[in-house]
Amino acid sequence: MNIFSRRRGIGAASAFLLTAACAFATSLPAQWNAWRYTREIKSEHPGALNYVAIGPDVLTHATENVPELRILDENGVETPYVVRTSIGVTRTDSWQATIRENSFVRGKYTQLVLDLGVYPRFHNAVRLDTPESDFILWAEVDASDDARTWRIVKERAPISRFRREGLEGNQTIHYSENNARYLRVQVREDDKQFPVTGASVFPSSLSRKDLIPEQWIELEESRGPDDNSAAGQTTWTLDLGNGHAPINSVAFTTNQQEFYRGVRVSFSSDGKEWTGGGGGEIYRYKTDSRSEESLRVPIYAYQGARFWRVEILNGDDAPLSNVKLSASMIPHLILFRPAAGHSYRIAYGNEKAQSPRYDLERTLHISAGEEAFADALGPEQENDGYQDPRPFSERHPAVLWGSLALAVILLGYTALRTMRTPPAESSN
Repeated sequence: MNIFSRRRGIGAASAFLLTAACAFATSLPAQWNAWRYTREIKSEHPGALNYVAIGPDVLTHATENVPELRILDENGVETPYVVRTSIGVTRTDSWQATIRENSFVRGKYTQLVLDLGVYPRFHNAVRLDTPESDFILWAEVDASDDARTWRIVKERAPISRFRREGLEGNQTIHYSENNARYLRVQVREDDKQFPVTGASVFPSSLSRKDLIPEQWIELEESRGPDDNSAAGQTTWTLDLGNGHAPINSVAFTTNQQEFYRGVRVSFSSDGKEWTGGGGGEIYRYKTDSRSEESLRVPIYAYQGARFWRVEILNGDDAPLSNVKLSASMIPHLILFRPAAGHSYRIAYGNEKAQSPRYDLERTLHISAGEEAFADALGPEQENDGYQDPRPFSERHPAVLWGSLALAVILLGYTALRTMRTPPAESSN
């Protein structure tokens, strides 16, 4: 190989290394040098409502709930945004139904007839208020326009509560969407009347339009339970690392065909002391016309913990066959309106930054006919002008502890010298 060939090879290698370095490092304007990381936002819909989903790939190098996140244009100008988990419009709340009948047929069921009002909205769920503390029961829901002719809208559905296990269970029954004025609920407990003190009805999806449906990002891949599960339980222990990516739900798979089990969730910062974090229930069963199942349990507990424990409460039943668990989070959705002719990126990784306050949080209006566009994030780049904003003592804790240790040694030495030095004789 001659010298020119070698030079060409060296030049090509240098260009490759320079390109690789540029792919993982970038510069921010001086006022943003306390932000360590950036990612390009690939936006294609200027003027419209855009959003980016923030998941574990960003949260690994960000503080909890990302208060330091900023959207910057190509000149380093800050762009307002708002944070959501899902976006919907024309949402309506539940309303209280009037109980027209609350009776008991011994050996069969407790029967409720609910009046939803003269002009009810479309609805598809009813929640029963009951003081009963521990139960697992089946219920049927029928609908009627005149309280005389009834049609089945839910053939069989479970309701439950497990207060002995610290779980509230589920007292909401979902059924086929309709706008009937009357509902008839039959709770299948044959030996005594099931106490019901009130009932709330929920509007159906016709009353809501999801612009951005709820999304999930998997944090823990599907796996089997721990080997050391206690009797009567099936247990998983999860280690999430820094805990910045919060668990929002756990989902199960099993090839068992019929079951109904409570699920208990706990969390811990050290894997030793555990605190209750709620739970729910999972089930699968068959009706005459279809199969019903619910295998995902939402988690609303404290979200900064590293360790999580999930337990299926089997009672006296055998563990579910071939059961596996996966854990997921709901990403933070960052909504903004990019301007035409500009490029944008997010900046994060500044643990001293506070959450920004924008007028957009109070003025953002999303109409029912509007469309929201998902933007992708580019690879993470490190700000090569980064300057750690923490005080010297936080950046160099070893120096602080060393100084304290030295001070203790000097104080001890001084005390020892003082004890060994005889007192001076006083002259008369």
